[in-house]
Amino acid sequence: MTEQFNINQFNCSISGKGSTLLWAHGLCGCMQSEDAIGVYAWHRFPKKLQLIRFDAIGHGLSAPGESVEDYLWPNLAKDMLRVAAHYRAPMPLILGGQSMGSATSLYAALAHPDKVKGLVLMTPPIGWQARAAQIDYYHKIAKAAQILGGKGLANMNAKHLDKMLPAWLIDAHKHSVLGMLDGLKSMKRQTLHQLFTAAAQNDLPSKQQLATIDVPTLILAWDGDDAHPVESAMTLQQSLPNAQLHVAKSMADVNEWPTLISDFCLALNQ
Repeated sequence: MTEQFNINQFNCSISGKGSTLLWAHGLCGCMQSEDAIGVYAWHRFPKKLQLIRFDAIGHGLSAPGESVEDYLWPNLAKDMLRVAAHYRAPMPLILGGQSMGSATSLYAALAHPDKVKGLVLMTPPIGWQARAAQIDYYHKIAKAAQILGGKGLANMNAKHLDKMLPAWLIDAHKHSVLGMLDGLKSMKRQTLHQLFTAAAQNDLPSKQQLATIDVPTLILAWDGDDAHPVESAMTLQQSLPNAQLHVAKSMADVNEWPTLISDFCLALNQ
């Protein structure tokens, strides 16, 4: 991955002023797909805090990467911190994200602990031994993506939403969950192949590495999602020195997440 950084490659959104939450989306997602599902309610995020969101490389309206290495989580973490540096976000930051975005945040905190004062990890991805068992699956998806492209992969996933989200969440958002796939539809075959090849190489930090991330951490997990198992979230909570875990088992629980995130960020700003 080249060490040069061009902010024009990234689609970014900034609101509010002050202490910053820098937020990263999940695999094959983007800001548009996050807004479509209606879970995040970013319009309610406190205006006395700054919220920076961005489409990761190869996602949404951001430029595609050049190689598999661009999509490895430690390199996505470099991009994340470069976005913050470009916008001169006050340090230290609160980093957060969903799935891939939460993994990105962890690696950014590992690389530059002095720049991070808190973490928000929403539905952390499958990790460690359980992820190793998924490697063949990621390679199969990488090959399928070369054939189907973004639209074809989105159509395939639309028929199997139950493998992507908890059934109770699908039932509660029947009209909007398909919007999550909008970002995937525009993704190029080469990007998807590189992205899922990287997914086969990616993994969460080791428990020994996690033990060094001593900042307040909010972990939000939901029950009934094999790609984001509660077990991963529990292991993170046990391995990180200063973490709290909330597990959602209903839409009512998830509806509390925007307030939990806002309150967490405001408390770190006091």
